[in-house]
Amino acid sequence: MDAQNIIDWFQMQKNPDEGGFFAGVYTSVLKVDNKDLPGFKPVKNKRPLCSAIYYFLDPSTFSAMHKVTGDMLYHFYSGDPVQMLLLYPEGSPNQWEICTFSNDLGAGGMPMKVIPGGTWLGSRLYAGGSYALMGVSMSPGFDPADYTIGKRKELIKQYPQQEQLITELTRG
Repeated sequence: MDAQNIIDWFQMQKNPDEGGFFAGVYTSVLKVDNKDLPGFKPVKNKRPLCSAIYYFLDPSTFSAMHKVTGDMLYHFYSGDPVQMLLLYPEGSPNQWEICTFSNDLGAGGMPMKVIPGGTWLGSRLYAGGSYALMGVSMSPGFDPADYTIGKRKELIKQYPQQEQLITELTRG
């Protein structure tokens, strides 16, 4: 299958803010109350216990730097390697990490990556790649109140050693 076949197969839609394409897969019917989630913005309704999506990149797009409040599990399913920049929150053992997200273990690829809540994340295909099909599982489940797109100048100020990659993984 080529990139367009995969997008069509999973009925993916463009992610207008972040970039790439996504399709919802699962949202838990079990719910979590605001009072049980310290550090999360209160929302009108309870949040789902967990959720999952397919996420897709092709050469025309990238995943712009963004963060969510809760933890994420990224899964690599098929395609070409993805370069992933992680900018960890203050107090983390590491300030940043660049990893190769793929299922090519022999080349050092990571087929699953745990991303702690509050971590800035951006990714793109390595040069020459045609597509990458991935998945993201979140707990608690995704809520737009927890989602923030990174601002280039602010991220560079906080993580100056990653200025070039931050510039390439942000818009405007």
